Amino acid sequence: MIQHTIRQATQADLDCLLPLYRAAAARPDCPWDETYPDAATLQADLAEGRLFCAKDPEGRVMGAYALTFHDEGTEALTFWDRRLEPAGEVVRLLVAASCENQGLGGRLLADAVARLARMGCRSCRILVAHDNHRALRAYAGQGFARVGSARLYDTEFDCFEKALEGEAI
Repeated sequence: MIQHTIRQATQADLDCLLPLYRAAAARPDCPWDETYPDAATLQADLAEGRLFCAKDPEGRVMGAYALTFHDEGTEALTFWDRRLEPAGEVVRLLVAASCENQGLGGRLLADAVARLARMGCRSCRILVAHDNHRALRAYAGQGFARVGSARLYDTEFDCFEKALEGEAI
């Protein structure tokens, strides 16, 4: 297991994050491209206090995620369990290529879920590109239930939801 800390991102972290997102976008199973996420998106996440990153003991960024709470496109989907609202959504979850297959993605997701629970959310939602098979397996393995599919942002997504009762750590 690689050592890391997960904390709220800082302005200095943005210079490290954008190249990691660009590298991930080059993967065939990733719905991101050379324009998304961009510096403005990450800056907005940072300004709103919803961008978090994992760093190794030397301070290198190893992964990240952002949280969102009121995405109109996601909220309009009819298959969400409305009894589990308020809901939060984990977006732009990223693991640096050098840190893949070491459990960091699962730890980032667990951190996000616990953070949402502490914030009073009753569920966590995630959209996963339909052809991102590794992520689809990972979320199902973390107790998320596939509740539907949707085409948003020119991408086919499988949509997952997880109740957060007792998740705050």
